[in-house]
Amino acid sequence: MLSSEKVLGGIFIFGSIVVMILYILWGVIAPFMLGKYNLTGWEMLWKIIPVPPLYWLIFIPILSVIIIGGIILAWIGWALIQTPSPEEINIEEIEKQLEEIEKEEEEKKEETEEKSEE
Repeated sequence: MLSSEKVLGGIFIFGSIVVMILYILWGVIAPFMLGKYNLTGWEMLWKIIPVPPLYWLIFIPILSVIIIGGIILAWIGWALIQTPSPEEINIEEIEKQLEEIEKEEEEKKEETEEKSEE
């Protein structure tokens, strides 16, 4: 049985391949095949593939990168706002805790030595 992550991954791969192929057809091949390219109007490639205006092929990827980058930066900013600030480190308190731990370990050693002597 396929998991939902694998299905979603397959959809992402298929979608990205389709987008790359269409972008290459529209942005690279179409201007050479048509001989002219209208920046604002639609054209047809091989009379079956509609080719959007060149303006869209430039504007949409740049706009999507800016929007995605803005969303990521806003997400990072939100995470920074929500994260509590770290408390100041009190060296004296840490030293006291270490001393207590050492005392406990010494007491355990003494107890084990007394039991082993008996």
